[in-house]
Amino acid sequence: MNFILAGLNIDRAPVEALECVAVPTHSLKEHLERLATHAGGGVILSTCNRTEIYSVADDVEVGVRQLREYIDAVPEHAGVGGISEYIYTLSGDAVAEHLFGVTAGLQSVALGESQILGQVTRAMQAAGEAGTVDPALSRLFHAALRTSRKIRKETDLGRNRTSVSSLGVQELQTTLGDLKGLRVLLVGAGEMGKLTARALRRYGADDIVVSSRSMNRGKILADELGAPQVPFENIKDALIEADVLITCTAATDSVIMADVIQGVIDVRPDRLLSVLDLGMPRDVDPATADIDGVNLISLTELQARSAESWELRAEAAAEAQGIIDDGVRRFKERLTGIDHEPVIRTLGARMEQMRREEVEQTLGRLDGLTEKQAVSVEKMTRSLVRRILADPISFLRSEEDSAAEAVQKVFALRNDNDDEDDEIE
Repeated sequence: MNFILAGLNIDRAPVEALECVAVPTHSLKEHLERLATHAGGGVILSTCNRTEIYSVADDVEVGVRQLREYIDAVPEHAGVGGISEYIYTLSGDAVAEHLFGVTAGLQSVALGESQILGQVTRAMQAAGEAGTVDPALSRLFHAALRTSRKIRKETDLGRNRTSVSSLGVQELQTTLGDLKGLRVLLVGAGEMGKLTARALRRYGADDIVVSSRSMNRGKILADELGAPQVPFENIKDALIEADVLITCTAATDSVIMADVIQGVIDVRPDRLLSVLDLGMPRDVDPATADIDGVNLISLTELQARSAESWELRAEAAAEAQGIIDDGVRRFKERLTGIDHEPVIRTLGARMEQMRREEVEQTLGRLDGLTEKQAVSVEKMTRSLVRRILADPISFLRSEEDSAAEAVQKVFALRNDNDDEDDEIE
């Protein structure tokens, strides 16, 4: 059984391609069911900057091809060509190393972002509820999460927490200077909306207006901020008074079209409107970027800014890589041990049977042996067996693929005719 992976991310694919394969939370169950039918199941991880499918396969080539075909069939947006050229695939140990890095935030737009922990956890839980996650794959995700928490505890990634939303607010501050006194219209009150609101407060924004397609969720965030709430259908009116628009909804299509923005600019031609679109798919019509008086910042721009800090990425990656390498090694050891556990139990049972037979024969030939002496013989032989088994068990729990077969042959745990019987069947 091999781990396999196929996916796209913002490092290698344009945002237009990512939008096509993004899987919103409300349709994740449906996608998992389709994945189970097409490729036998797996875990779908879809965030603002990546969509990846993790699975297992006996035949790596066939499994990877099925995952590629599944992703290639997802796009439903008109006008977008094939995305095959952007799909990357991994198999074996490379999948574990990749997932550990993703979960640690080393491959996020915002280096070391903590939000990815929750996203990976929810992806795994959704697959578990849908019955599409293999036990070994589940163990891989749990190991990646444990290692990620350790990295955040022991390295600078945990001490310098950031997120895509805070990176976006930083970019706004760089562009506009002081955010204090500027009116910010925040559209979206989900998890990303909450993170963005907190980042705005940290960077001095003191005039925030909240809008959400869910009035209840919008009210909760507005109350938390002590800010007014605007009904979603009244966004155009609210935009006329805004200096900054930030969107972070879970919509599957644009929620603010270019003609709406143009209408706002026409009413207030001498006032700049800065737009930060954190949605995936994008919330704001990309044609908005061509409107005079509008400065549009999307995930593409944030990714470009993040890539400029390659020295910080390299330093942080180096600090965390040792922990990742150790975590992957430990995971492989545990997984190998679990896979070979039946052989270990059989070997232990065989040696214990031999020990008992020899002890009984020896004690039967000895006359006048006291109970204390008999107990000593038992202890001594049990200790001897444990010492004899130590190396074979260590070998079985190593990374050697042929360990189980070798131990079975050496200790005669298989019948000589097993292979012949298999061929006859």
